[in-house]
Amino acid sequence: MSRALSLVVLCALAAGAGADETHRAEARVAWLEHALAALRATPPAALAQASDYAHVMSRSSCASAVERLKVECLMTASRQYCRKKGAESERCQLDMDVIVATLLGDAQQISTEKRYQIMTHYKDYRRELARESRRLAGALAVDFRLRMGESGNDAAVARDIDRYCVASGDENALPWQSCAASLVWFIATETGGEGER
Repeated sequence: MSRALSLVVLCALAAGAGADETHRAEARVAWLEHALAALRATPPAALAQASDYAHVMSRSSCASAVERLKVECLMTASRQYCRKKGAESERCQLDMDVIVATLLGDAQQISTEKRYQIMTHYKDYRRELARESRRLAGALAVDFRLRMGESGNDAAVARDIDRYCVASGDENALPWQSCAASLVWFIATETGGEGER
C-alpha cells in the first residue's frame, strides 16, 4: 500500500491518466487513510527533515526538465532516505509519498513568474515559497471543507478527500495525486485534531 501514491503519480505524469483510470476508489481511500495515520504518527521534526531532504533532492540530484525522470529519481531517493533513517519503512514511505506528491503539485501550482517574483523580492525565498505552498494548501482545504462538510474520523476524511479530488480536478487544475497529497498533508499537520482516528 505504501507505494500506491508513488505509482499513481508516475502513471499520471507519464500518461495523463485520471484517478479513476489508475486505481479503484477503495484502494485510493485505503491509501489516504493510511497516509493520514502515518503523518500523524511521525514527529513534526522528522516530517520537516524529510520534507527538507525531498526539496534538496528535487533541486539537485533529481532536477530534470523531464518530469518522469524527476519523479522516478525522487521515488528512489525517498526509498533510500527511509532505509538510511532506519525509520519504520511503511510509515516513512507513506510520509515521503505525500511529501513528494505535494512538492510536485507545488511545482504545478506556483507559476514560474510567481517563483521568480518570490526569489527576487525575499531574502529567504525558500521560506516564502513554503509559505505560498501552505497558503495554496489552506485555500484548497477551505474549499474542501466547504464542499464536503465535517468528517468524523480518518476513514470518512479519506473518502471525502477522494471524492473531492476526483470531482474538482478540472476546476482547480490539480491532478488527483497533488490534490489528495496537499489535503492529507494540510489536514494531518496543520489542523491538529480534525479527523482523529
